Amino acid sequence: MSKYAISDWINSSGGPLVMMEEAAALLWSGSNGSPSDYDLACQSDDYASKLVPRGADVLVLGDEALQTSVATSDKLQLIVRWKWADSDADVRVAIEKIDLQAVKIIKRLNLNLVDEHLVIFDAVDTFDSNECLRLSMNSGAKEVSTFIFQPTPRTSLLVHSIVAL
Repeated sequence: MSKYAISDWINSSGGPLVMMEEAAALLWSGSNGSPSDYDLACQSDDYASKLVPRGADVLVLGDEALQTSVATSDKLQLIVRWKWADSDADVRVAIEKIDLQAVKIIKRLNLNLVDEHLVIFDAVDTFDSNECLRLSMNSGAKEVSTFIFQPTPRTSLLVHSIVAL
């Protein structure tokens, strides 16, 4: 039996993906404006960073444009980014093997979430409820821990775990 429910995959058109409260996503300007929200998101040169446009925390999934999914368990949300693997099945098997006690965290940041309904979508676009991943978690302070999980030479994932503080 799987310990995670795994969402479909989402891709960007080459820039970063962003995660934010759905209510804040309605205000996201995408590439419209100067500087646009997309321009601000593209300034991130790290695996993960935080923006606070219009007072709401936004998680920028930077570095490379990678296929992204959400893996949810009873107590944990993982944003899983597919660096390389032979198949979706290999990625799903790898996700089940993640041991958070054994990974080396390469980045930590804090988010404050007011709304329980979150979305992940392409930063270049304005929010489209049909082109996003959805996840839910209790409101409040969260820690996002980023790590690379490479269980085999042929499978590598960039993972962001989100836990309540």
